[in-house]
Amino acid sequence: MAGVFAAGNRALLKPSELTPKTSALLAQLVPQYFDETELHVITGDAEVGAAFSALPFDHLIFTGSTNVGRSVMRAAAENLVPVTLELGGKSPVVIHEDFDLNTAIERILTIKTFNAGQICISPDYVLLPKQQQADFIEHAKIFTQSIFPTYFDNDDYTSIISERHFQRLLKLIEDAKSKGATIITLNTDETIADTASRKIAPTLILDVHDDMLVMQEEIFGPLLPIKTYTSMEEAINYINAHPRPLAAYYFGQDKLAQQHFATQTTSGALVVNDVMTHVLVENLPFGGVGASGIGAYHGIHGFRRFSHAKAVVIQSESGESNLRLRAPYQQKFTALQDIFN
Repeated sequence: MAGVFAAGNRALLKPSELTPKTSALLAQLVPQYFDETELHVITGDAEVGAAFSALPFDHLIFTGSTNVGRSVMRAAAENLVPVTLELGGKSPVVIHEDFDLNTAIERILTIKTFNAGQICISPDYVLLPKQQQADFIEHAKIFTQSIFPTYFDNDDYTSIISERHFQRLLKLIEDAKSKGATIITLNTDETIADTASRKIAPTLILDVHDDMLVMQEEIFGPLLPIKTYTSMEEAINYINAHPRPLAAYYFGQDKLAQQHFATQTTSGALVVNDVMTHVLVENLPFGGVGASGIGAYHGIHGFRRFSHAKAVVIQSESGESNLRLRAPYQQKFTALQDIFN
């Protein structure tokens, strides 16, 4: 919104129907601070959202899933409305063997447990040296239990946003388990989920492969698949064989290896030796590439994204450029020949 207003626009906002109380609160608060010709909130279900996307805006920005993003872009195309799509996808974490594993785990799980992993740039899966898997599991348990002694009765740990998404995540676990994955909950009592609170404890999924649903769609929850590799090229090739992510996270000390990873992979952003830090730096562009989005904003990038750089030319009185294009051309052609000869 800051970028939209800074670029001189008015705005209509359609918040998600998945958060009806938040949407209602926005609809209540916005009129207290903005005239409806400046900012207005539209609430409603998915049908209202579809109608909203079909309006002939000057620009349409959407943040959400890739599948819905396709529908939004399709609707906008009918009116040739330019779009900014901030989608998501499966943001990978790669750990090089030269980086301190415990530090990497703590930084990864700090963000994976933040809002129970329901963030578009949350780490989606980990690519880990094969020999470090046992140590990863052990320290993940130690670390998460130190910051969350309990989950289901703990106000520091949040619920899954809706019953539909709660069941979707449980389905991802069951599907992976049925296809050979090993499920390890980081909860002390080994209970994965609580229906009453709609909470799912942080859960590692080992021995994953691409036939599992958990490796096919954005997780958007506290499930963390661990995929091992034997060489860095194997890890890079795996990332490049899949849709481009909104962010990639690389943990490694060697500067040349960092540069190699940066140049050999494509993502909306790259963070080295941390997770999600880039979104906190306001002067960096934020956005995806390919399946993870179109366009970037934040800071000056938002101003440029939501405005139009209009060229304005005022001709001089003598109009030299116009005269150069006026017939007859033979004299002009002869003059050019003299120059180049």
